[in-house]
Amino acid sequence: MTLVFLIYLIAPLVLVVFMYVSGNRSKRALITVPVAFYSLPVLVVAGFYLLRTPIQQGRFLAEFGPVLSLVFPPEDLYIPLASVALAPGKEEYSVDFIHKYVGYHAVEISIPGKSKTGKIEPELRVLIKVFDGDKLLYEGAMRPGYRFWGKGDHGLHFSRYRVPEDLPVSKFLKAEIQVQGDLKAFLEGREKATIGITKVSDE
Repeated sequence: MTLVFLIYLIAPLVLVVFMYVSGNRSKRALITVPVAFYSLPVLVVAGFYLLRTPIQQGRFLAEFGPVLSLVFPPEDLYIPLASVALAPGKEEYSVDFIHKYVGYHAVEISIPGKSKTGKIEPELRVLIKVFDGDKLLYEGAMRPGYRFWGKGDHGLHFSRYRVPEDLPVSKFLKAEIQVQGDLKAFLEGREKATIGITKVSDE
């Protein structure tokens, strides 16, 4: 990486010397070449910044969307795409949603308020199936979740998948979510917990 950076710094200076030795001694040309060369990265970064929203939404250059979401996270990035309240004894939930951004998403159990570190007991497992009409597009594995801590909530993420590779972006879909475990015990003191689908970190 250091070698590439040094080549980038030296290349325009070598070109200027070559132009001078070759007889092109126009001050405008000798100044324009290094200025244009060194300005290129700034223009590229500025272009990505100005076009960050359509790129993050997968309209074009979708492969850069996750990187831009890490550098310039949209204000609504971690707002659930769809969610419903968890209920004791209810194992199956259904939500209609649409992916707004490319990158990683997950089923999320969100519990309002902050929490200390540690395992959330009792353990729950979640299975997600996503449909386009009657067509099954994606099925995750029944697995336990991993902790997250947000500004105003905390909880668990399950079945992480990637958009648009695993599922499409900007298309209305239906998710059927199955929860396995002692929900009644889990919801004691967590009565306002919800389950839904959200955009998660692309790290």
